[in-house]
Amino acid sequence: MRGLILAPYQNTQGSRGENDPNNTTIFVGGLDPSVTDDILKTVFGQYGELVHVKLPVGKRCGFVQFAKRTCAEQALSVLNGTQLGGQSIRQSWGRSSFKQTALEQNLEQPVVIVT
Repeated sequence: MRGLILAPYQNTQGSRGENDPNNTTIFVGGLDPSVTDDILKTVFGQYGELVHVKLPVGKRCGFVQFAKRTCAEQALSVLNGTQLGGQSIRQSWGRSSFKQTALEQNLEQPVVIVT
C-alpha cells in the first residue's frame, strides 16, 4: 500500500481575523508593563460591550474581544498608535473565537491519502 502525504492547508488570504466577518478579537501589542486588564477594559469598553480581555503573563500584549464586529472595527481605527501607560500601542485583528481557532488548527494538519 502506498500513501500520499499532502502539505498542510495554508490560508493565503492574509490575516484570518481581518477577513472573518465574525471575528471580534483585537490583538494589542506594545503594552507598557503597568497596563492591567482593568485599564484595557476601561479604554476599549468605550467602543462597545466587551466579551473578554486577556493579558498573558510576562508578555507585553493582550487580547480584547468585543460583542460586535463594528465595535472592534471602531476601536481599531481610533486607538491604533494611542499612548497607553507611556507606550504607543499597536493593534491588529486577533484570531477568531476558540472554537473556530480549534477547527482551523485541525484543518492545518497534514492529510494522508492511502491508495
